Amino acid sequence: MTVTATPVLLKSDELFGEDRSDTLYDKSREISRYLLMHYGELKDVFDRPQHPLAPAHGFPVRLAQMLEASAAASGTRVRRMLDVGCNVGGVSHALSEWVEELVLGIDISPRSVEIAQTLTRSGCGRFSIAELGPFTRDIELNLPAPDGRATVEFEVGDANALRGSEGGYDAVLLSNVLDRVDDPVACLEQFSTSTDVLAAGGLLMIACPWSWYPEFSHPGVWLGSAQDRIPSEQALKHLLSAHFDLVEEADQPGVLRQNPREYDYFEAHVTVWKKR
Repeated sequence: MTVTATPVLLKSDELFGEDRSDTLYDKSREISRYLLMHYGELKDVFDRPQHPLAPAHGFPVRLAQMLEASAAASGTRVRRMLDVGCNVGGVSHALSEWVEELVLGIDISPRSVEIAQTLTRSGCGRFSIAELGPFTRDIELNLPAPDGRATVEFEVGDANALRGSEGGYDAVLLSNVLDRVDDPVACLEQFSTSTDVLAAGGLLMIACPWSWYPEFSHPGVWLGSAQDRIPSEQALKHLLSAHFDLVEEADQPGVLRQNPREYDYFEAHVTVWKKR
C-alpha cells in the first residue's frame, strides 16, 4: 500500500519573511488568506461560531449555489464551465458538484494556479495562516472524492484575453475580476461579440465589490460615472442589456482573515445573465 504525504501548499516561515513575488496575488500572505476563504471551515476562520462576521463565511460555495439555482430557473444545461479569476480554486471545486463535465479555472497568478493544481491532483493539502504576533497555525483540508463530479482543471490566463474553445462554454463566472483588469469593457465584450468563449444561451455570472483602484486600471475606464452619478451596478446593466437578459441579482458577503482580530469584509454585487 502506497501512502501519499499531504502536500504542503504554504509553509509557516513564508508568512513573515521577505516576499519578492512580482504581483500582489502571488504573495504568501495573500495566498494564505485566499486558501482560508476558499477552503477553510467556520472554525478555521473564526474563534467562535457566533462571530459577527460568521454569516460571510462560505462565499465560494454560495456563488456556486446561486449559479446552480439560476441555471435551473432559466433552463440552462451547463456541461462546460469557465471560472475566470479562480485564484486558488475553491469556487471551481464547488461548481464541480453540479456542472456536468468540465470546470476550467483561469487566473493571472501562476502561484495560485500551481497551488490549485497541486490540491486538485492530491485531493488534500496543508497550509499556514497568521495568528497574532509571530505565531502561525496549520490548516489541513481535504477535497470531496471526485466520483460523480465534473473534471476540474486550472491554467494561467488573462481575463482580458481569454482563449475560446469550440462551441464556447455553457457558463462563465467572473468573480472579483472586473475591478482588477485594465479594461473592464473589453473584458465584457469577449462574452457578447462572439460565441468562442460563451455560447449562445449560456450564463454569465459577475460577482464584484466594485472596489476600483488606479493601480489596477485608469479611472477613465471604470464602469460608472461620478459626474453623471451613475453607479457601477447601473453601468454594468446598461452594457450587458443589449445582448443578455438578467436572471438573478443579489449581494453576497465575503470575508478575508488577516489575523484573529482583523478581517477584510466585502459585499460582492452578483448578477447572473443569460445570453440571447
